[in-house]
Amino acid sequence: MKTYIWTWSTRLFHWLLAIGFVTAYILGGEEESLNIHAGLGIMIGTLVLFRILQGLSGPRYARFSDFPVSPASLKFFVTNMNQSKADHPGHNPLASVVMLGIIFTALLSAVSGMVIVASGEQGLFGFQFNPGSNAELFEGIHEVIVNVFLAFVVVHLTGILADTLFHPGNGTVFSMFTGYKKLSAEEARLSTSQKIFSFFWIVIPLMLFFYMVSSNPITAGENSKTEQVNETDNDED
Repeated sequence: MKTYIWTWSTRLFHWLLAIGFVTAYILGGEEESLNIHAGLGIMIGTLVLFRILQGLSGPRYARFSDFPVSPASLKFFVTNMNQSKADHPGHNPLASVVMLGIIFTALLSAVSGMVIVASGEQGLFGFQFNPGSNAELFEGIHEVIVNVFLAFVVVHLTGILADTLFHPGNGTVFSMFTGYKKLSAEEARLSTSQKIFSFFWIVIPLMLFFYMVSSNPITAGENSKTEQVNETDNDED
C-alpha cells in the first residue's frame, strides 16, 4: 500500500535547498561568482524561513509537532531500528534531529553570509555594514557554520542509506520524488491556504535569487580586498 507523505511543496523545498547548498558550496567565495553565491545564500535563507512557518502550521509530517525528538523516542528507535518500520511515516527520531540541525545551520549560514555581503561596497538591499577589524572573524564564523551544515548533510545522506538497508520496502529514496511511501498511514494533504502559502514559499526565494544574480556585481568585503592586495604585493616581490 502506498501513502502520500511528502507534499509537492515539501519536496520542492528539499531539492531547492539541496541544489542551492551544493552549488553555493562549490562556487565558494570566488570573486567572479559572488552574485550567484550570494543569491543562492539568500534563496536558502528565505526557503528555510518559510520552512519554519510550515513546521508550525503545515501539513502532517512536515510539522515540527510530528518530529519525535524526545530522548525516549531516540533511544527506542536506535535500539529497535530493525523493527521500527512504519512507526514513523514521516521523519523518524534521528532524521528529525538531523532535519532540525539542517534548518538551524542553513539559516545561520545564510545570515552570516548576508552580513559579509553587506560589508562590501554595494551593501545588501541598501544596507551597509562596516565590520571594521572583525571582518575576518565574520568570514571565519560563516565558514565554520557552512562546514557544520555540510556535516549535517552527510549525516542525512548516511541516514537515508541506513534506512534503505534496514527498510528497503519503504521506498524512502523515491518518496522525495513521488511523495509516496510504501506503508499504511494517514495521508498528508494541503489545505487551500497551505497551497497559497506553498506558492509564495517557492516563488519568493527564486525571485530573490534572480534579483541578486541580475543586480550590480558584488564586490568582496574589506577583508577579502586586503587579502587580494597582499597577494598582489607578494606576487610582485
